[in-house]
Amino acid sequence: MNLPEENKKNLNETLKKAVSDLAELEPKLVCLKSGVIYNREQDSYLLSFLNKRYLVHHHSGEIRGLSAEKEAPLQLRILLLHYLACADGTPLSGEWITFKELPENRVYIEMFQKRTLHPYLQYFGDNDRLFRKIAASLEAIPASLGNYSLQFRPFPRIPIIFVSWNDERDSVLSNKILFDSSASHYLSTEDYALLPGLIIQEMAALVR
Repeated sequence: MNLPEENKKNLNETLKKAVSDLAELEPKLVCLKSGVIYNREQDSYLLSFLNKRYLVHHHSGEIRGLSAEKEAPLQLRILLLHYLACADGTPLSGEWITFKELPENRVYIEMFQKRTLHPYLQYFGDNDRLFRKIAASLEAIPASLGNYSLQFRPFPRIPIIFVSWNDERDSVLSNKILFDSSASHYLSTEDYALLPGLIIQEMAALVR
């Protein structure tokens, strides 16, 4: 995704802070709270995003993919660092909430619409068959909500469900994406305004 220069500048500043925040933490605690593996020799965490794996250096914040794909996008690098630094180990509840139930959601709802819901409509619209086919290639698993639902696990302790509802009362597009009620213990609401959109980007790349 091409970003305006001002946005890139802001994101680069956010990246620098995320690197600094992670470097101040104890790796053993980071692993305990986030559910990742730490390689002491490489001073790096092994962290998965969907079906891709990355090494995140504890002190420098350098992120290296373990396959031949291009460097992780800037927004994803920030979220990888934020996940490691913000995770507090709270157990998943199994209770599902919408974006509108996350803290301070009104500040970021427009970003959520632009980065997630609009691309969802653009690439998949009502094409549930295509969505399910692409989702399976990213290791999404069936869930038991709505007409059909698929659960992604972008990060070890962050499940996200995309739902196709068969009830007109639940046809609002923002209700198609659900988060575990523990979500705010692992990322900020601003991050969640972007995370589902990154999943859609991965899926759209497979469509193209």
